[in-house]
Amino acid sequence: MSARLWQSGEAIRVVCDEYGRPLRFWWRGTRHEVAQICNRWRVHARWWQASDGWREYIKLTTEDGLLCLLACDLEHQVWELARLYD
Repeated sequence: MSARLWQSGEAIRVVCDEYGRPLRFWWRGTRHEVAQICNRWRVHARWWQASDGWREYIKLTTEDGLLCLLACDLEHQVWELARLYD
C-alpha cells in the first residue's frame, strides 16, 4: 500500500456529529461520506510552545472506498486531508 502525503495538508470542509466525529467531507469539490472511523488520536503539535497547538488525527474509510487521514487544528477548527492511501 502506498500513500500520498501532503506536508501542509489539503484544506477540506468537514461535517461532524455532536462528538466531533466526521460524518462527511468535501475534497476537491467532491463529497465523501464516512463509512468507518478506524483510529482517532490527538497530538500536541507544538509541545515546545506555550500555545495550544493540539491536532486531532482521524484515519477513516469512505463509502466510495477511500482510506485517508484527516487532521484538525483544534485551536482554529481547520480541517485538512493529510494522507490518502492507495
